[in-house]
Amino acid sequence: MTRFYLVFLLFFSASAVAEDGVTQSIKESIEEIKTAVQDINESYKQCEALYDEIRNSECANSIFGIFGRMYLKLGVSFTERQLKFQNADTQKDAFVLSSGSKPRPIFGIALNDSYFSDSNWGYGFGFDYFDDYAFEQIIKRGSESDKQVLDLGTYSSMSVIAVSPSMFYSWGRDDASPNRYLKVGLGVNLMYSAVRGTAYETELNTVENAPCYNAASDVYSGVSNDINTISNSCDLQKFRDSSYGTGTKLFLAGEWNKWETELAVSIYNHRGDGEYRFVTQQVLLGFSRKFAF
Repeated sequence: MTRFYLVFLLFFSASAVAEDGVTQSIKESIEEIKTAVQDINESYKQCEALYDEIRNSECANSIFGIFGRMYLKLGVSFTERQLKFQNADTQKDAFVLSSGSKPRPIFGIALNDSYFSDSNWGYGFGFDYFDDYAFEQIIKRGSESDKQVLDLGTYSSMSVIAVSPSMFYSWGRDDASPNRYLKVGLGVNLMYSAVRGTAYETELNTVENAPCYNAASDVYSGVSNDINTISNSCDLQKFRDSSYGTGTKLFLAGEWNKWETELAVSIYNHRGDGEYRFVTQQVLLGFSRKFAF
């Protein structure tokens, strides 16, 4: 019995020591987190002071006199882009490349919204830039949703800078909450773009391209499970183009104290010189913060 109490006492002591060690580790972790948060807050205050100095500078005031109040938009978006290579006359696809849906940074500049008199109708201007890669090629037969996405070793690189004027209707402007509103609108994309990459013309259904189209159809329908059938039957096309272009944008956006959520569908038409043109389709769900200049 004495031995039992002795073992129990040793076990209890060890458990207490272990518990004290865990408690101490938790306390140290909490202190480390507090210190990190304080460091971040201090850094933010320093950046905010520098930002205020730049915003109140003579140079910034000169720019505001021309363009009005400007905002820097920083955030993250979940975006999918498709690059289509189309015949300029028939607008039929020769191939389609997809970047997939993945998170991307938001970096843009927007001017302050303007309204027509006291109505809820308004307009605005924005500046957008993106640099993106697509490594998946899409094979479609039938409807737009009836498709397969394959890694064929092809790719595209897209760089776009655009000015985006828009018109919108806003809810919440006149309800004593100027920092909270919802708006739906339509915009125009005026852009310069550079596109390059490689692809197989799996969507081009012509007599000359029949072997490639049929090989892609076999993989699509499951007749063949070997995607190398496509590379063996198709000529690898290389493309490189840069041009000015236009497009459209349809968006739904909500804002609360300069925090913005946006759902937008955009089309960018790259104006090439030959018989073909590039079209980029984009679906975006974004979360961003607007910082006033």
